[in-house]
Amino acid sequence: MTPSVRTISPDTTACGVATLFADHGIGSAVVVDPATEEIIGIVTESDVMGQVAAGAEMRTVAVKSFLSETVISVPSSEEIHEAAHLMKDRSVQRLLVVDDETLVGIVTTSDLTDYFPRLRSTIRRLSRQHKTDRRTTPQPQQ
Repeated sequence: MTPSVRTISPDTTACGVATLFADHGIGSAVVVDPATEEIIGIVTESDVMGQVAAGAEMRTVAVKSFLSETVISVPSSEEIHEAAHLMKDRSVQRLLVVDDETLVGIVTTSDLTDYFPRLRSTIRRLSRQHKTDRRTTPQPQQ
């Protein structure tokens, strides 16, 4: 999970969000109502590229006109493998992490690609350790 999530207002322009992405090396921003702090949607690099391809006026078109309103979230207590299944089942690349309706992070497919090789390595190491322990532990006599 990435705990520092960038949020923007729905009136942010496509050019403004593209600059945010470039300046911070990120690929998405959560769109939040400035008055209520309610999550409205999410904007991704793909959404911005769609605007470029459509010939939109990037300096004036607001993200509220092209954001993705369907936002899927999980609580921070959710197991990583459950989050991965949810992302696969819902065909999304990002899950917002929310506790008590407060945005606390985001899980992306990049996070998963970092996590799963480490998990596999840990499982292998524990498996080898378990096999070694079984060989060195005296077995009870029958």
